[in-house]
Amino acid sequence: MSGIRRAETHCTQPDDTTSGISSRSANSYSVMSSQKLLTIFGSTGNQGGSVIDLILSDPELQQKYRLRGISRNASSDSAQNLGRKGVEMISANVNNLESLKAAVRGSYGVFGVTNFWDKDVMSKTIEIQQGKNIFEACKADNVTHFVFSALPNVERLTQGVLKRVEHFDGKAIVAEYVEANKGHMIASYFMPAMYLKSYKDQVRSLEGRLSMIMPFSLSGSDSTSPSWPVVDPREDSGKYIIGLFEGGKDADGVSVHAVSAWSSPKELLAAISREVEKEVNFAAVSPDELSASLPENIAHEITETMLLVGNFSYYGRGEEKNQDQSDEWLVKSTKTMGLEQLVQRKGPWNFT
Repeated sequence: MSGIRRAETHCTQPDDTTSGISSRSANSYSVMSSQKLLTIFGSTGNQGGSVIDLILSDPELQQKYRLRGISRNASSDSAQNLGRKGVEMISANVNNLESLKAAVRGSYGVFGVTNFWDKDVMSKTIEIQQGKNIFEACKADNVTHFVFSALPNVERLTQGVLKRVEHFDGKAIVAEYVEANKGHMIASYFMPAMYLKSYKDQVRSLEGRLSMIMPFSLSGSDSTSPSWPVVDPREDSGKYIIGLFEGGKDADGVSVHAVSAWSSPKELLAAISREVEKEVNFAAVSPDELSASLPENIAHEITETMLLVGNFSYYGRGEEKNQDQSDEWLVKSTKTMGLEQLVQRKGPWNFT
């Protein structure tokens, strides 16, 4: 991603402190006034929800941050549940800039995420505008630190071979726009790996055997096959995102690859096989065959995403060797899940 760096080290910002406070109410007010407001888009979803879960479960982080969640419907059951936990819930429309300006007002930091797969989106053009809207709202309110959920630019990574992975490229274009226009704002980029569900959806019963159907062939050796990164977005996203906020200025321009586990294709198939207690094989089909088996509105998008994973690697070949640079940004005393735990958590694995 042009202009976006990966830093080698980062620091934790010190807590704000107060003195001379004697009454309980004054002390409570002092704590609230010293807390930094984080506004979280997608607060009822996987990535944003992971940020909120982590802060609410960590007393030290609760002392540092107070939370505002953004939802299309702040009266929904999931939004109200967050409200009962102390999260300020606000409704906002990502297509309406003025709505977003009001939503982020007074924030120290904002986590922005867009959803290509929303039935009202499903368009790179729309997703790009929504991402820009969130950023422009932050810039208008002088937000100190913006963390955006981005993905690699697939068309560039594959040198134009794959041109229809819009849910990647739209986010990449927004990230490049942010980096070029951020001014004095700290901007960081959270890049989640493939959700395990995306691999799970490719496992089907084929001629009486469970098979993971992909539009490419595996090479004879794991050492020459691209490694597959997977992430549990609910469990591990917050560890990276809060780590970036904690990094402050050191996180400016930094892009992290959020990966719960790197796996060879054979390792992933073996882990799934152990979980379902049945052998899951690999089945190569042509790209046209895979596209024909998928709903028309997502056929090319899914097929080219799988071609990216199989022929080019998700972040680009060899990036698994640099994972330690991203993992330096994990919140202190946390670690990501391993492959076996991830597969177990994402069950039940019922295939037809």
